[in-house]
Amino acid sequence: MHMKSIIFTLLFSAISISFTAQIGLDITAKGQFNSTWLFNQNISDDGAEQDYAPGWGSHYGLGFGMRLGFFGIGMETNFGKHNAEYSGVIANQDYASTVALSTFQLPLFLRFQNKGGVYFEMGAQYNRIRKALYTRENLLPVSSDVSGDYAKSYSTALIGFGINRKILKSVPLGFVFGVRLQYGIKDARGVDADGLPLDNSLIYPNYAKTRAASAGINIGLMYTIDTKEKESGY
Repeated sequence: MHMKSIIFTLLFSAISISFTAQIGLDITAKGQFNSTWLFNQNISDDGAEQDYAPGWGSHYGLGFGMRLGFFGIGMETNFGKHNAEYSGVIANQDYASTVALSTFQLPLFLRFQNKGGVYFEMGAQYNRIRKALYTRENLLPVSSDVSGDYAKSYSTALIGFGINRKILKSVPLGFVFGVRLQYGIKDARGVDADGLPLDNSLIYPNYAKTRAASAGINIGLMYTIDTKEKESGY
C-alpha cells in the first residue's frame, strides 16, 4: 500500500470517529532504541567480502494521538540515527564499516488498546534522510559523506505492541513501554560495505533495492487530555 493511501485511510478513520463520540487526546514524549539494518541482496550474495554486523540506532520525539475506547489513531515526529554495520575480508585483511543515516521519522498508525492498557499498533512510517555518513576502519580507513547515493526519503511498514499504564490514578499521566518492528516498503538506495554505490551497473549489473529494517523498544510518558477513565483504556 502506498504511503498516500495509508495516510488517507488513517485520516478518514479519525474523522469518522469524531462524528460519533468525543475523542481522548494523547501527547507523548518518547525515545526509541533499536537494532537497525540496511538489507540489500547484492551485499547478501557477496560472501565473506562483505557481510552484515549488528547496528544500533536511536530516535527521540513527540507523539500525538486520538482515542475512543479500544480504538485510536496516532502520529509521531522523531529525529535520530539509523545505523548499518558491516564487516568483511579483502585480500586477507579484515575491515569494519558503518553507514550512519541521520533521519526524520513520521510514523502514522492505528492502535488498539484494552482497558488494562495493553495495545497493538500497525501502520507506516515516512523517513527522510537528512545526512548519510560512511566510515571504514582497518582497511584503508576512510570517512565520507554519501548522502547523494541515498534516496531523499523512503517508507517502512510497522507493527508494534506494548502497555500504557497510569503512574497515579488521579493524574492523567501514563508510562508507555513497547516493542516496534519495521521493514522497508520503498528503496533507500545507498552504498555497499566498501562504500561503493549500489546503483553502479558496472559493479552490480543486477540492481537490488535496499530495505531499511529495525526492531527495538519505545519508552515514553503520555499525557491524556479530556478522556474519561472508562474510555482511556487504562
